[in-house]
Parts: sequence; structure tokens; C-alpha cells
Amino acid sequence: MDTKTSINTTLKKVGEEGLSGVSVIAPSAILGLSIMLKESSAKDADFRRILTELKRQNLVNVTRSNEKFCYTLTPNGAHRLQQALIDEISIVIPNAWDKKWRVVSFDIPTKFSRQRAVFVRRLQDKGFMMLQKSMWVHPAPCFEQVEKLAGHYNILRYCSLFEVSRFDELSVRRLLRHFPHL
Repeated sequence: MDTKTSINTTLKKVGEEGLSGVSVIAPSAILGLSIMLKESSAKDADFRRILTELKRQNLVNVTRSNEKFCYTLTPNGAHRLQQALIDEISIVIPNAWDKKWRVVSFDIPTKFSRQRAVFVRRLQDKGFMMLQKSMWVHPAPCFEQVEKLAGHYNILRYCSLFEVSRFDELSVRRLLRHFPHL
């Protein structure tokens, strides 16, 4: 497992427990990390590297109380965890298309232009097609994923989501060219 994946896995493990963090009974912080990531096939040297990176990047606080080590997310760690969770959002395209289009339309104020740009880039990454400047279309069910993305960038209130069964012929041709597998 590479360092980035290991760090994200560790942050998810710590983040699962919420603000209280994860407490592990172990003789050392490295062994505590290995216990916390028990399903990992990493070696002690890998856990040392992961722990060093977590501390260096100020992602996790490690405190010791007797034989117990407590791992808690720092604000940087919480931000990195959120980013990792957003990166994992995917839209599953079913084998049989239900002949409905999912439309994301938005009117985001200029003061949120940075969030808008990142949101649009994420829509592109998820396979959406721009039909008009602030109207993006996808053939698969995706409202939950779009709501998570827009919520993450704090622009959900400026977005509208639609499920459409019919477009004009020109738009349909453009969409079918973009989504040839339908």
C-alpha cells in the first residue's frame, strides 16, 4: 500500500470514531497504528513511515495515557479526510439504462466562483456532459453523489437536480455522442 493510500486509510479509521478519536492499547504508537490497521499487510517500517507522515503533515495527534495511545484528527486531518471521501465518490452506471437523464443546473453567485470551478471540474471527472454553461447531464442515478459534492463546497442551495425523460432531438444527439454506450 502506498503512503497516500495508507494515510487516507488511517484517517478514515480515526474519523470513523468521530471527534473522540481512536484509543488503542499498545506498548508503542507504531504498534498501536498497526493494531488499528490490522487488515493491512504493511511491515513495521511502513507503519513507522505512515506515523511519521501523519505527524509531519499535522493530520493526527497521538497522545499516550498509561498503556493506551489515542489517535485524534487535527483540523488538517479532518480536511484531508473530507477530501479523500469526496475523491471516492463515484457514479455507477447500471447495465440497463432507464432512459432518464439526470440534470444538474446551478446559478452560483460570483463570490463562490472558486467553489463553482472546483464543482464543475468534479462533475466533469464524474462523467457529466455540459449541455449549457451551468447545466450538466448524466444518464445514471446520481443525485446523492451530486448533493454530497455540492454540500462539500457549500453551494447546494444554488443547485437544482432534475430527472428528465425527454430532451429536444439536437440535445439528445449531442448526449448520445457523449455517452455512446447507451
